[in-house]
Amino acid sequence: LKRDRAVSDGVQCLLRAEIIACHERYGGEGHCPIYAKESLKRVYRAYHALDGNDIATSLYERTLALPDLEKTKEE
Repeated sequence: LKRDRAVSDGVQCLLRAEIIACHERYGGEGHCPIYAKESLKRVYRAYHALDGNDIATSLYERTLALPDLEKTKEE
């Protein structure tokens, strides 16, 4: 039981780190491609199922709100 909880906590930490990294990368670029959003959704579902719900939720939502494509100079 103690080991199971440690594994669960460890996986949750890794998933949280992935959410943060995705936000830092795509937030800095100002856009997030569809394929990255789909991957992020899967990561977040697993994170949330492991009772993760902190600042990563806000970062997840902000990343999904980014436009799918980079704006061109003409826009």
